[in-house]
Amino acid sequence: MPRPLLFCSSRLISQLALACTLVLPVVTPILYAAESNANEDAPRLNVVFLMVDDWGWTDAGCYGSDLYETPNIDALAARGVRFTDAYAACTVCSPTRAALMTGIDPATLRLTNWIPGEGRKKERLLAPDWTMQLEHHYTTLPEAMRDAGYRTGHVGKWHLMPPNDDERPEYVPERQGFEINIGGNHSGMPGSYFHPYKSPRHVVSPLPPGGQEGDYLTDRLTDEAVKIIESWRDEPFFLYFAYYSVHTPIQAKEDATEYFRSRLDPDANHQNPTYAAMVQSVDQSVGRIVEVLQKHGIADRTAILLTGDNGGLSSERRNYGPTNNAPLREGKGHVYEGGVRVPAIIYWPGEMAGGQLCGAPIITHDLYPTVLSMAKVEGNAEHNSAVQGVDLTPVLRDVDAVLDRDALYWHYPHYHIGGAKPYSAVRAGDWRLIEFFED
Repeated sequence: MPRPLLFCSSRLISQLALACTLVLPVVTPILYAAESNANEDAPRLNVVFLMVDDWGWTDAGCYGSDLYETPNIDALAARGVRFTDAYAACTVCSPTRAALMTGIDPATLRLTNWIPGEGRKKERLLAPDWTMQLEHHYTTLPEAMRDAGYRTGHVGKWHLMPPNDDERPEYVPERQGFEINIGGNHSGMPGSYFHPYKSPRHVVSPLPPGGQEGDYLTDRLTDEAVKIIESWRDEPFFLYFAYYSVHTPIQAKEDATEYFRSRLDPDANHQNPTYAAMVQSVDQSVGRIVEVLQKHGIADRTAILLTGDNGGLSSERRNYGPTNNAPLREGKGHVYEGGVRVPAIIYWPGEMAGGQLCGAPIITHDLYPTVLSMAKVEGNAEHNSAVQGVDLTPVLRDVDAVLDRDALYWHYPHYHIGGAKPYSAVRAGDWRLIEFFED
């Protein structure tokens, strides 16, 4: 259960938020024990980073879901550290992803909304100028890993480039440190989860050629992730697999949907069988990733980090959304806990005790320095001096360790269709301070 938070409002918060320091727990889970690879001659640590889109804080069995079944994710948590107070850098996707790629909070990046935003013109306040791409002057996480001799692969959602950038692909993953890109472009969602994964308004590309009617996008992207791991199994690699699931459109394989429909409980928090089936597909993907690592004997030198980019799509006030974040309040796009608290599991083979629960508040940009530390990669010294995330390896080794920071910060100077209005927020200890800019 989450620790209780106390809520206040203050004009002092806006200036604090602009000096943001955000930490979202990204996670490294694995399903088996591993021997320490402290020997300097041992193979280097591989890193698999799994990002689930719109994944609510209770959207896994190990986080208390009363419908969704996630045996592979639960097994990962049983072998790793599961964070109870993990936060996304923002309540929407693009800013969180930029924070992960740079270790810097969205307000400092000036990338504070999903790209391209909603363009709403009838609200009381105007949004400030903000950046609609991940600028090249930052040293991204894949760039730091690549420069240290790692192979780098991107699979799935990117959403860190302008919507009209397809003809001038300056900000595609391949220009940000990734050697391979499968499925990542400007789009924040597929037109359909079934082949050919598009609608008149949304096209996911570049997916590999082939495929046939009925192919499910999560499975297809997992096929490609597995191929990358098999191809690079004898070299150190960094794989960023960013699922399009469980973002809308809410579509799943029919047999799985029927299975969860038969298990609905009218008294349960979670009531959407199609969404449950989407979560199951993500869980099966996680299982396949672990399986291929084990098959090729590299599981004991591969860290896995698993987290989400913002809270689950849900609003009690507006009575919409496919999931329910209770006991947390509201969901994606909202200032409250349901909009920003996410699951996070980290597995670091040979360096941590499994099955640990950590209550330290963490945030997305923490994962940048954490991955570098785990992989013993120095990164770019100038960029590192600007990183605002905190290295989480101390709490991975000892969940009772104290991180060197006083607070987490959020700044969202935008309106969101989910109901959010411009705000800033700070969490310090068990207190949450919020300023709503309209009033």
